[in-house]
Amino acid sequence: MTLKNLAQRLFILKPILNFIFIMGLFVIVLLFIKGSIEQQNSYALASLLLATWSLLLSALIGLLVNTPSHEHTTKGWFSGLKHRLAKGIFRLVASAFVVISLALLYATIKLLNL
Repeated sequence: MTLKNLAQRLFILKPILNFIFIMGLFVIVLLFIKGSIEQQNSYALASLLLATWSLLLSALIGLLVNTPSHEHTTKGWFSGLKHRLAKGIFRLVASAFVVISLALLYATIKLLNL
């Protein structure tokens, strides 16, 4: 099973992850408006981490679903150029995603003091 097939099967989770992100942001805003300092200290960080990780996983599923296909037959010069350009842009976005994931992992570890 390739990553694209796995992402297509997990694509049903993308709306759920987006909903979790929105609810996490809503909880943060609600805590800052109506919550006490003790509630903010205990729940804001957990809500922020939940929101960012759900958004990151949603982006991962969206990225893997749209991977360029492996076409071994080129129909022409322009078609081959478009395919190479699509693969290059995908690699650039995937590498940016890896850097953002590592930065978020580092921030999570620092925030949780592990």
